[in-house]
Amino acid sequence: MSTTIQLVIGNKNYSSWSLRPWILLKHARIRFEEVRIPLFTERGTIMLKELCPAHQVPVLYDGDLVLWDSLAICEYVAEKFPEKRLWPENPQQRATARAMSAEMHSSFATLRSAMPMNCRRVINDVDIDSELQADIDRMQHLLTEALNRSGGPWLFGHYTVADAMFAPVASRFHTYQVKPAEPVAQYFKRVLGDMSMQQWYSDAEHEAETISRAEL
Repeated sequence: MSTTIQLVIGNKNYSSWSLRPWILLKHARIRFEEVRIPLFTERGTIMLKELCPAHQVPVLYDGDLVLWDSLAICEYVAEKFPEKRLWPENPQQRATARAMSAEMHSSFATLRSAMPMNCRRVINDVDIDSELQADIDRMQHLLTEALNRSGGPWLFGHYTVADAMFAPVASRFHTYQVKPAEPVAQYFKRVLGDMSMQQWYSDAEHEAETISRAEL
């Protein structure tokens, strides 16, 4: 099936928001054109102004449509390609998957700040205070409940938008050596070992840019 989809993303080493729609498209085997913006560079600033209405990534172009929010992009992709089954078919499970995705989209500010995504590093001494621990505990609770209900291997049995929304969390836990309990540990192993995630990591390793504020 031909497509006009173009996805504008940021640096793969750091941009968790870019990873979400990118890995959803890859996992669903939907063809798209990738445009990478080297953030916090002179060229990147120009590209942001030209391609990104909110001066943020990711942005999806599909014909005349422009979408500038990661969850909205994932929702649109799921609707555009219903045969890919990117939401659970059961209405209650679908509602739960949407609630989890929305919480991931709007919450966990402490975790995002204290554990920025960095695919090229492993850090063993992150300071886990009570606020960060609360975010970690809530994250593990959400994922554990979903996996126990579905039986795995993905959050709702087969791969859905929810898995794409939580993919950067597996990367963060690995980078900062946060050890989740089962079944989350096995789930994160699956996420990080996925072929699409491995491609993302490989591309991140070959990027030349460094964003100092994301380097703890």
